[in-house]
Amino acid sequence: MKVPYTLLVLLLLGFVVSLQAQETPQKCNDILFLRGGSVLQGKITEYNPEGNIAFTTWAGAQLTIPSSNVIRIKQRCKGGQRQAKMYNFKERGLYNATRLGTLIGQTYFGENAVGYGIGHSIGWMFRRQIGAGISGGVEIFNPDNNEPVTYPLLLEFRGYLLPRNMTPFYSISGGWAFTGKEPAPVWGNSNDEWKGGWCAKLQIGYRIGNHFTVFGGLGFQEKNRTWTSFWGGESGRDRILHKRMELGIGLVL
Repeated sequence: MKVPYTLLVLLLLGFVVSLQAQETPQKCNDILFLRGGSVLQGKITEYNPEGNIAFTTWAGAQLTIPSSNVIRIKQRCKGGQRQAKMYNFKERGLYNATRLGTLIGQTYFGENAVGYGIGHSIGWMFRRQIGAGISGGVEIFNPDNNEPVTYPLLLEFRGYLLPRNMTPFYSISGGWAFTGKEPAPVWGNSNDEWKGGWCAKLQIGYRIGNHFTVFGGLGFQEKNRTWTSFWGGESGRDRILHKRMELGIGLVL
């Protein structure tokens, strides 16, 4: 009776191993990283390096994808390495970006000062690397004196460098800034008339996840001040160019 018992045990073990071998592919999934930043998860059913890839998604959709559109392929299995974090940032279409930052530089008299500003951009992303829009905001360069508030209006170009949840980004913008209400007479002058001028910004930073950003950059803002002395007939015109380092955070939708 020992021989049939041993044979039965071996048959049962073989059956269990066979079931595990059949289940193993079901615990694994293939991940396709496509050009343009999209990521697909599912199962490759046919692969031709010089032709097309037959792919079935988790939802059961059957796709035929040109191999030239696939940057790389990974496989993840249950109990193995951690699943790749999905990247689902909207790369094309309408975007809104709000930012809040500090403006670090010098005042009209060459003294160190920290200002602040808030801005909002709206535009269109043509692809992940390039988008264009318009930007407006409010900036205060010198909160401790009576220099007027500035309202920049700019044309903006922006883009995101990598198809990942955390990626470097850039923003380049330029345009014109308007000044607000004239302040009260200061600095011993009876009349100070301010006018805005050209402005430009360069920002680089990181998008963290799909919506949050941190950035640093440089900003340049021209202003013109026409003044008349309070004590006599002296007058003049000063051209001011604010050069500010900008540090801030933002929200992208």
